[in-house]
Amino acid sequence: MAVTVQKVEKWAQKKKITKIINKGLSNTNIEVRIAAIKALGNSGDENAMHQLIALLKDPDATIRTAAVEALGVMGNGRSLEFVKQMLNSENDEKVLEKVKWTINEIREKVALEEKN
Repeated sequence: MAVTVQKVEKWAQKKKITKIINKGLSNTNIEVRIAAIKALGNSGDENAMHQLIALLKDPDATIRTAAVEALGVMGNGRSLEFVKQMLNSENDEKVLEKVKWTINEIREKVALEEKN
């Protein structure tokens, strides 16, 4: 049974994080991988965050960008540290732009949480 973007979205609705990690992230279809990354970012799951952090070193710039965005959605101080490290290691200009934007987004979320 082939994994599709729609399947990943259904797994996300049912909070099936392990399926998303095992079947979505390893898929050869980039659209399925990106859907899985987005689902993990929306999940807020601790294990999902570790998977997203690992994807920051993926050879595909599109996957790295999606992982940065997903960590931004999670928006916590732990993810911020890993995204900030990319400022020194990332060579792709588009990914770097997303890294800088995401750093600001996470900082704003963390500041709001600290106020409340």
